[in-house]
Amino acid sequence: MSPVRFGRPPHVPHHDSGRRPALLSHSIKCRVFFALTLSCALAISLGVSAADGSTPAGPSQAESSPPSPTLTVEQINQRLQTVDQDATLPPDVRNSALESYRAALADLKAAQELTRQREEFAAEAEAAGAKAERIRGKLEELKTKQPAIDPQLKLVELEQQLAQLEVQLATQKQNRLTAESESQTRSQRRKEIRSRLVQLQQKLEETRRNRLPEATAEPTALTTPLTTARQVRTETSQHVLEMEIPTLEAELAKYDAEEALGIVQLRSDLAAKQVMFTEKSLEALGVRIKAARELAAAESVRKAKLEAIEAAPSLRAFAEQNQVLAEIAKRVADSLATAEQDLKASTEVHERLAKQFKTTKNKVELVGLTSSVGALLRKQRSSLPDVRQRKTAVANRQTLINDAQYELFEYDDERQAIADTESCIAEMIKHPTSGRDITVLKSAAQELLARKQEYLDALIRTSNQYFDALVELDFEDRQIITLTAEYENYIDERVLWIRSARFLSDDFAIETTDKQLLDAKAWLGLGTHLANDARNSFPLYLLAAAAIGVLTIRRKRMRGRIKHAGEIAFKANCQTMVPTVLTLGLTIVISAAGPLLCVFLGWRLNASHGGDLFIKGVSRGLFGVASIWLALECLRQVCRPLGLAENHFRWSRSVTTTVRRELRQLMGFALPIMFVTGLLSVTDSSHGRNSVERLAYIVGMIVLAVFLYRILSPRGVLRDYLATHKSEWASRLRYVWGISAASVPVTLGLLATFGYYYTAEVLFWRVFATALFVSVLLVLRSMFLRMLMLRRRSLSIAQSRQRAAAASSGADDEGRQSVAGIVTATPESDISAHSLQTQRLVNSALIAASVIGLWCIWVQVLPALGMLDKYELWGGSKTPTVAAAAAPAVGLVPGQDALESSAEVVDATGESTDVVTASDLALAILLAFVTFVLAKNGPGLLEISVLQQLPVDQSVRYAITTLVSYAIVLAGTIATCSTIGLQWSQIQWLATALTFGLAFGLQEMFANFVAGLIILLERPIRVGDVVTVDDVTGVVSKIRIRATSITNWDRKEYVVPNKEFITGRLLNWTLSDKVNRIVIEVGLAYGSDTERAREILLKTANDHPLILDDPPSIATFEGFGDNALNLSLRTYLPTLDNRLEVIHQLHTQIDQAFRRAGIEVAFPQRDLHIRTMPAAAALGLEGDRAQPKSISEAA
Repeated sequence: MSPVRFGRPPHVPHHDSGRRPALLSHSIKCRVFFALTLSCALAISLGVSAADGSTPAGPSQAESSPPSPTLTVEQINQRLQTVDQDATLPPDVRNSALESYRAALADLKAAQELTRQREEFAAEAEAAGAKAERIRGKLEELKTKQPAIDPQLKLVELEQQLAQLEVQLATQKQNRLTAESESQTRSQRRKEIRSRLVQLQQKLEETRRNRLPEATAEPTALTTPLTTARQVRTETSQHVLEMEIPTLEAELAKYDAEEALGIVQLRSDLAAKQVMFTEKSLEALGVRIKAARELAAAESVRKAKLEAIEAAPSLRAFAEQNQVLAEIAKRVADSLATAEQDLKASTEVHERLAKQFKTTKNKVELVGLTSSVGALLRKQRSSLPDVRQRKTAVANRQTLINDAQYELFEYDDERQAIADTESCIAEMIKHPTSGRDITVLKSAAQELLARKQEYLDALIRTSNQYFDALVELDFEDRQIITLTAEYENYIDERVLWIRSARFLSDDFAIETTDKQLLDAKAWLGLGTHLANDARNSFPLYLLAAAAIGVLTIRRKRMRGRIKHAGEIAFKANCQTMVPTVLTLGLTIVISAAGPLLCVFLGWRLNASHGGDLFIKGVSRGLFGVASIWLALECLRQVCRPLGLAENHFRWSRSVTTTVRRELRQLMGFALPIMFVTGLLSVTDSSHGRNSVERLAYIVGMIVLAVFLYRILSPRGVLRDYLATHKSEWASRLRYVWGISAASVPVTLGLLATFGYYYTAEVLFWRVFATALFVSVLLVLRSMFLRMLMLRRRSLSIAQSRQRAAAASSGADDEGRQSVAGIVTATPESDISAHSLQTQRLVNSALIAASVIGLWCIWVQVLPALGMLDKYELWGGSKTPTVAAAAAPAVGLVPGQDALESSAEVVDATGESTDVVTASDLALAILLAFVTFVLAKNGPGLLEISVLQQLPVDQSVRYAITTLVSYAIVLAGTIATCSTIGLQWSQIQWLATALTFGLAFGLQEMFANFVAGLIILLERPIRVGDVVTVDDVTGVVSKIRIRATSITNWDRKEYVVPNKEFITGRLLNWTLSDKVNRIVIEVGLAYGSDTERAREILLKTANDHPLILDDPPSIATFEGFGDNALNLSLRTYLPTLDNRLEVIHQLHTQIDQAFRRAGIEVAFPQRDLHIRTMPAAAALGLEGDRAQPKSISEAA
């Protein structure tokens, strides 16, 4: 390897000026020469000294001093080996020195690469003129060059040439994209080079200052090999910096030379011309191949027909098979031609769309979200290809692909079947026709078989091409669909945030198109145009006039039918939905007369406007008026007197009157404003430049705001509800509803005022569609509730009739049962409960439908929320863990892999937290709201829609719904915290500390919570079980997170901590078996017949209808009591239902049976015997009474 001298940059060979191209300008020559001279002078002035193996480097000389000795790669390798073999050095010192020497070697290699690049840049700058001449020559050659195809080529050779040209075209298109983007790439590269030059100068000055104290210091005995290695590393790093500066300047000089001669544009033109020429060649070759295929297919069919006619009778069937194969090949060839044409068209659309998307991205990145970019995005948004037909084609094409693949397999199998020609010929002539020579037949059969092989080979080849074309076409269409969706999403994400005009007062002007609103000639021309169109399309106008006339004439009669149907529906005995459905249909028909007239006129004007913007604007205005008019008129007719809302849905008359009055006033203002904005929007292609259109829109928003405030104010449609619900939160916020609703159109008006008219217009139609959709859902909900009410009414009437019939026959039809002594109605008769469940199910279904509908309405606006990702709230911090080492001099020259390989940089790494943006915060709030709604209503919806249809009891359903609610809360909490950046790795220490703290401070609550989970999973108790805890017996009514509620027989609710059911003693009467025992104790008087009494007890128990036969009842004589002979009756009930009633009945029947049998029931009694006392004792008592003594005397 030749030595690399870093004291002076390598000499650039001198080029004779006489050989330079004449087109290289004098300024370019001077700039190149100046760059080379400056680089050489700078390298000489910054020369450094190198030390040998044992002597440290001496002090640096002045800039005017001669260059220092050189240091080659071989010398550094020698020093590296010396240090590596020196066993006296400490390991850490030796390793550091070795790393420094290796980095120095990498620096020298980088310097070599920089030298090579500088020479290449200089050579390219010198040869720029010749390069420009060569490109111009190629361009001139392509201008007159025409595609040439050898007429002697066969079809197979033509197809091979087609494949080669397709590969060549793909390469040329890639080159064209590179050439077209080279100008922007070079602009960005220039910025990087200038920035890098400034950095290099600063690093070079810093390196000089750092080396100055080291260079002026005298070498001492303490100088170590590590110091020497570091000095060498510093010198080579400085050398790389010194070599990189002239290399970058040479690159800039090369760019200047090529741009002065227009080489960048010439390359782009040449690439475009080459692509055009190759496309022409492909087109000509495609025409030639198509003609050759058609000719070959026709010739094959002709030959097959002739062979079928001329073939022997025994071979005619085989000849006809060849004819069928030839016809199939012709059909496949035609399908292949069609598929290739479609593929070519789809490829062009995909390439054009991809190029347009890339150009749009570059413009947005360079220019920003300006008004001009907004106009561009809106224009491109409207010109995006319609992918609906492509989606349908992709779905239908799968069948074609599968069929083509299957047929291809069939052709392959058939071709393999005739591979053995001898056996096939033998099979063909197995039954020869009389009068034919066998040799002739064999020859004919051999010819037919060869022809069949030829047809099959051609058919397989064409089918393969057809299959490949279908697959490629399917792939291109899918690419177009995906790219269109991505492009549309990209535009929707940005276009709503871009102003379409300036502030209204700054940009207000009345244009010529605005004056046409008051121009009589324009309106007369419109009338003349309609008259001419009516003459040309008289049947259409006659049919429309007849339809609208019939609707108008029969309007009064339809109103009468609505009134009559309302009177029927209002009656208490109405049990059918026919009047309601009839009223709904008539309401829509009555509302459609005026909007239909607008739609018809708008359709005719749009079909025949002939490019007249005024007529086209009137057409669009009529369409807008029709949409608004139909929606408002339908709602107004729903609220008409005795109409759908009042008599069928039972809405308050004050509500319907208010809505009808306010809608009539709104329509008087909204329809003209809608017509004006629609008319002027055609002439305003930039969406917002027309001041009169914006002003009309703002006035319309003000009118809408007033309407919404008056509707939702305390004196509007909420008046009756607020009067009857004064204590609820809705009444407390009664002034908020109207203001909140009015703020929506006010906000849209402000957006239009400040220049965001396109955004305001898009949002208005979304809000209008949302309001219309919600109104339709409310009407549907009212229809379903009406249906449920009629069904409940029908069931109630039927049950009333059944009860009346039962009462007349004396039957007991109370239909009640008792649960643990609590009397409840049977599920079959609980119509209200069923109706409530069905109503909840209907509400849940409508909520699901509303979510889907709102998503469909707002899906095109939602991408705009992606711009909120640009607003960072918190996060994004980085904690470095490894300090960066000294960075080497690395340039920005393209292709400097060698430079980067010499880098000795350890990047700072660390754990970065996710950046939380405004969209993340909004998503977290949405997730929290959805979690709250699902946790509150999800379990109930699950029970109604799923669990009640499964064969599980109520306690299992309760456990499932409770666990589902816990899971919803847990999942929602995790998702919400993750969205705002609260990950487990960040809060695990806090969670650990809180866990320990709560474990000690709230251990009882945690124990109860865990016990509650165990109860729900293990199910030692269930809702509805009869349990005994300590001295409390009752029915489990609720199982909550912390405690369980037990209702005793006195209807008192005991709240028992869940831990008591797990750690304490629990008696569950109905856990595994609901059979329970009744014990009745009876005491008989002494002398009674115990056997007779025992028989009576057993007979009474066995005769009771609710007493079980298995296990049998038992009556025993327990023993002799103090006052009675004790007997016990032990009998069993299937459930706890009616337990108290059965005990009462048994006691009563036993008492009556004992009375009839003369058996006396004992009761507690005691005998008192009085005896005469002795005389001495009596005298003693009397003596004590006659001689009383005081306490003092006794003492």
